[in-house]
Amino acid sequence: MKNGQKYNFSRRSFLKTIAAGFIASTFVQSCKQKAERLLFKVTGTNHILGHRLRTMDFPEPTETIHENIVIVGSGISGLSAARWLTLNNETNFKMLELETKMGGNAAFGEDKHSKYPIAAHYLPLPNENNDDLIDFLHQEKIISSFNKDQQPVYAEEHLCYDPHERLFIYNYWQEGLIPLFGLSSTDIDIFKQFDKHVVHFKEAKGIDGKFAFDIPLRKSSTDETFTKLDKLTFKDWLLQNNLNNQHLFNHLNYCSKDDYGIGIDKVSAWAGLHYFCARKNTNHQVLTWPEGNGFLMNLLGKYVKNKINYEQLVYRVEIINNKAVLFVYNQQVKKSYKIVANKAIMATPQFVNGYLFKERKQLTKNFQYAPWLTATLTVNKFPMGEGADLAWDNVIYNGFGLGYIYNQHQTLSSQPSIPFSITYYAALCEKNLITERKQLFSWSDEKWKTIVLNDLEKAHYKLSDEVSEIELHKKGHGMISPFPDFIFSEALTEARKPIANKIFFAHSDLSGISIFEEAFDQGINAAKQILNDTTLDT
Repeated sequence: MKNGQKYNFSRRSFLKTIAAGFIASTFVQSCKQKAERLLFKVTGTNHILGHRLRTMDFPEPTETIHENIVIVGSGISGLSAARWLTLNNETNFKMLELETKMGGNAAFGEDKHSKYPIAAHYLPLPNENNDDLIDFLHQEKIISSFNKDQQPVYAEEHLCYDPHERLFIYNYWQEGLIPLFGLSSTDIDIFKQFDKHVVHFKEAKGIDGKFAFDIPLRKSSTDETFTKLDKLTFKDWLLQNNLNNQHLFNHLNYCSKDDYGIGIDKVSAWAGLHYFCARKNTNHQVLTWPEGNGFLMNLLGKYVKNKINYEQLVYRVEIINNKAVLFVYNQQVKKSYKIVANKAIMATPQFVNGYLFKERKQLTKNFQYAPWLTATLTVNKFPMGEGADLAWDNVIYNGFGLGYIYNQHQTLSSQPSIPFSITYYAALCEKNLITERKQLFSWSDEKWKTIVLNDLEKAHYKLSDEVSEIELHKKGHGMISPFPDFIFSEALTEARKPIANKIFFAHSDLSGISIFEEAFDQGINAAKQILNDTTLDT
């Protein structure tokens, strides 16, 4: 149940799980230290080079280059902007990227066993009013056709195969992610009450005629009836509505961390409800691939072929003589240079822009980002456990992390691939996010590996005996986290505004929510602003 698109509490499935649960095996937690025999790697964003933004110890520029349009950042927003410019006959642009490969949170890895996601790994079917995204999916043949009612028909190979999800709870793997096994009648009633709120808010509209919750977020109603939900935490809203239940809290914590990197005690109530109420598609499938959203990233990447330069760190941006001037450090040759451009799109997160633009330092302090740890493991033999079969998404109830994705799930084979490739996810948010971020990089890699294996062994006894490879991926600023008073804040509104109609901004954090649809939409909006402004200039 990704993004709450098929939230529905079923008593029938509850009773089915109860019956099966009586034969669940006894859970034994044990994790042996196997560090010395594992092939062990660590990856992450180029935080060492990026942290030079704090010290600004760059050499003086030795060269000046003139460009028409420069796009900074090759995440989904930057790539989406490049695509839109190209489709509208504007191909005179260049792209700069800090990393050695493009993609941002959609980047992926590959080994001899499988491709695998490093972060974002799925796309729920879009709302029918999301025309730009539907056009893109149709253009790339992910949507194969439209039926007589003009509803998209998705190519089967892109839809998540069965089984989709399972949850390890009370020593048993149940189907689906809504906890069912071990719940009392009171627990069930609380879940049903929450479900009623979801049904109400999914269809609710404001006095402006817009849905209370929609995707892209800019289409959502600004009616105060709904926006006031942004002023309190999700947990406070639950308590106000007599939804005080630990099982419900645990489930909603998982959901909140999944999209926002923070739990219900931190995330705004508006954002918490958006997870469940913004998706209107009655087809509850998701699109996914072994490389996760890296598949979509590669489709967008063709628009920047021969236009992208890697290991380029933009460290200052100014308006000089009615031009966008970018100061850039080339990590490959260890030299700085200047780019004088007619226009620039900053497809960079706002915590970075706070260093690049002096006037934005204070503004960007309102943006908070959750750090993430993910880990890709090669498993020679999988201790399956009792209950539901291995699924695409496998969650351990109330675990340290959010479970793992089976990377080879979309492989067209009647038998599981051996060895297995899985990617484990953990949002680090129990403490202050700054503290969590420091801890992510200060704790030893061995310690993090042990934490990952300990968490997985709650469901897979002696799994560490079967792990031959493990690769950690560290994201210090993994995703924007919508705390209360952020989604509709003045700071967010100001951060979206272009500078002198020369510098435009595009990033998912400008919507307040870090999902593919928002990043894709932000890129298109920035490209449209440039094209419209160019037309006016002409």
